[in-house]
Amino acid sequence: MLFNSIPFLFLFLITYIIYWASPNKIRKPILILASIVFYAYNNFWMTFHFLFIILVNYLFTIILFKRIQTQKSTRFILSIIVILNLINLGFFKYFYFFCNSIYTIFGIVEVKEFASSIKIFLPLAISFYTFQILALQIDIYRKKIQYLISPLDYFLFILFFPQLIAGPIMRSEDFLPKINHPTLTEDSMKEGILLILTGLVKKVVIADTIGPILAPLYLEPTGYHSASLFVGVLGFVCQVYCDFSGYSDMARGLALLLGYEIPKNFAGPFLASSFSELWGRWHITLSSWLRDYVYIPLGGNRGGFHKSNWNMLVTMTLGGFWHGANLTYILWGFYLGVLLWLERLWNYYFPNQVPLRSAVKVFKIGFTYLLFALSGVFFRAGATGDKSVQIAWDYFSTMLSFSSGKSLYRTEELWFYVLLTFVFNWIEYSTTWKFPKWVRDIWIPIFSVIVLLLMGIFGDGGGDFIYFQF
Repeated sequence: MLFNSIPFLFLFLITYIIYWASPNKIRKPILILASIVFYAYNNFWMTFHFLFIILVNYLFTIILFKRIQTQKSTRFILSIIVILNLINLGFFKYFYFFCNSIYTIFGIVEVKEFASSIKIFLPLAISFYTFQILALQIDIYRKKIQYLISPLDYFLFILFFPQLIAGPIMRSEDFLPKINHPTLTEDSMKEGILLILTGLVKKVVIADTIGPILAPLYLEPTGYHSASLFVGVLGFVCQVYCDFSGYSDMARGLALLLGYEIPKNFAGPFLASSFSELWGRWHITLSSWLRDYVYIPLGGNRGGFHKSNWNMLVTMTLGGFWHGANLTYILWGFYLGVLLWLERLWNYYFPNQVPLRSAVKVFKIGFTYLLFALSGVFFRAGATGDKSVQIAWDYFSTMLSFSSGKSLYRTEELWFYVLLTFVFNWIEYSTTWKFPKWVRDIWIPIFSVIVLLLMGIFGDGGGDFIYFQF
């Protein structure tokens, strides 16, 4: 169920009215029920699998907490929890990848035939809810949570529908302390509405328009002019940003209207002047998750400069593999890890001791953005399936050969959307720039009418959000 769809509009309006009209003690069950309906709309039968996974994890949570209370070892229980959740994720998301890898490496035909004989449906949001569950279990193990979470709170934390499908990946400290005190004020309501409207513009007007423009490039990259392929690189990273940050904005806005504040996921990443800054501004909740639950357990900064760089490269590569069961996703994560490694080496041997001049900072912003945008070729090629590596190779080789070919249709329009994307990045990046209160009060109704008209012009519900597949 898309946020920008009529069914969701009805679901949210009904939930919102009943939720705030009900006494506080039954608001949690109302949100849980709405979340189940929201998930079941996409796949009814997989909803039972999802609820079963949450139930099993809650039972392990009880065991984990009791062992902590009696001062018994909890490492073995945590290991079982982590392994079971990773098996669940691995079976549904990586079964075909592992089978094909075994066939490719060892040539065992039976494995390939077995894989092709069965059909496995990927549960919606399995990567996101797996990470959220694991973070909660590890936080309990680390004694960051000092009490046994009630079943209602546990299920609501995992199921909360504004962030259920594609994040932000919530952590225990983001939600549990506020779970009994949903608060809706005039300011939070206005902020929520503005976030929803902004997210709709990003998604429907920009991302859903860029997608069809770029699609032909990945069907036959060798047939296009190098300049068109280069513009396509810039366009795709803007599409991903507007699609995903648009979803995140709407998720935050919906949560605010229900009385909760969930974490920010983007903060003007395209204006970052370094890759380390970029990863503090792009998919923030995943970056912090990988840091806390992969990079630090691997050793983090311990063991010296070069060991920490290796830990970082492994973490980024695993982060790429998390995005999809495809070699190009692994290459995507590895490429971004190499960029971070090279940046760390540069800063280590050539530390910057003087403030950046404006021109130098602009150059670094452009350089960082361009190299990050190039990674999008791996990411987008991953959606083409078995031909992904060949598509990525054809795209890069044709673009870098400066060859002639067809020109991309609607190139001027694409440049406009790239520019508009940077405007949204500037708004996010600026921590001090805000509308005055009286301007905001006037702007909300005007903006609402504009967005309604734009949705009528640009789409009838739009396409799936890119991160739904993860």
